[in-house]
Amino acid sequence: MASCKKDRIVPPQETKPDIDVISDNPDGDEDVSGVKILQLDLSTGRFMPSTSPLLLSSVAVGRKGADTLNKTPLTYSGWTHPAVLRFRNKWNNYYYWAAITPYPNVDSQYENPHIFCSNDGKNWIEPPGIINPIEPVPSVQGYNSDVNLLREGDYLYCYWREVTVVSRTLWVKKSLDGIHWSEREFICKVPVNDKIDFISPAIIKDGDKYQCYAVCGPEKKPGNYYNSYSIRRMVSNEATKGFVPEYNNGYELVTIQNRPWGSLQDPWHLEVKKANNIWLMLITTTNHNGYGSGGKLYMGYSSDGKNFSFIETPICDAPGSTYKSSFHPRISKKGNCIDIELWRSMTSYGWAIFYDRFSIKITFAPLA
Repeated sequence: MASCKKDRIVPPQETKPDIDVISDNPDGDEDVSGVKILQLDLSTGRFMPSTSPLLLSSVAVGRKGADTLNKTPLTYSGWTHPAVLRFRNKWNNYYYWAAITPYPNVDSQYENPHIFCSNDGKNWIEPPGIINPIEPVPSVQGYNSDVNLLREGDYLYCYWREVTVVSRTLWVKKSLDGIHWSEREFICKVPVNDKIDFISPAIIKDGDKYQCYAVCGPEKKPGNYYNSYSIRRMVSNEATKGFVPEYNNGYELVTIQNRPWGSLQDPWHLEVKKANNIWLMLITTTNHNGYGSGGKLYMGYSSDGKNFSFIETPICDAPGSTYKSSFHPRISKKGNCIDIELWRSMTSYGWAIFYDRFSIKITFAPLA
């Protein structure tokens, strides 16, 4: 039932980010709707990681004690599981929206979804008028975790995974303004003793279908890129229902051609985004049976959403273990690249989140 345990470290003083390759003017985005990516070179995306934790001011709320709720103010540390969306045009006054879970002192009772907004991806505030977290800690013994965001029409959807002593459940809430959120809606559930899971769910829309990627396991037998924890995908016609986490009923195994993390590590947390005709996947690894320990960050791509190839080395040499991270890809025809904004979660610095930028070289052509 416990989440991954790590030591708490005091964050350093703020320093200037190391990388500056993307314009800070979101209004300057190019129209790339008619572009097809032909090739991309993930090896060009390695970068020097920032050493400045992001400031995320909020109050983590846990279970009720004898008389009051457990509350802990947070700033630079005590955060994990970022999920970030960036919009070409402002949505409710902001270009960036994020769901993040607190994790102060590695205490899972605080892992409840918080919402933040920003206009540059680096300076974040709580949306004026919001009451965070938007979902409280489960009423029975257990915890929330692994948030994800999806924009659908006028609505912003926030998904999360709930783990209790009896089951694992995927829930969602939606909002028209990022401040006021609906009652939670049930998506799917598995018994806690089943050898199946949907860790770190990533929901994207592809055409008229919705795809939910997640880490699943422990599997019955090892595969070519995992010992116990694989990556699987569910597909539905709707954003809030129709996902079936059953091995023989649509929860298909994602294929990875190589295994750059080696035989001693497995996938642990992930995020998937689509850049025109290419799926990009960001994986944080874990030591075998390590529940997030020794995490490194890898990026892969696919042209069909099911068969992926990964860069043979981590995309950065970060000081400590990475955890669930988030990213936004932006195609640049002028730069012949995909510009990546990365929100990198680290177990060091007392569980903190960092902002990085880098670019992946591509070749492209107009759609036929």
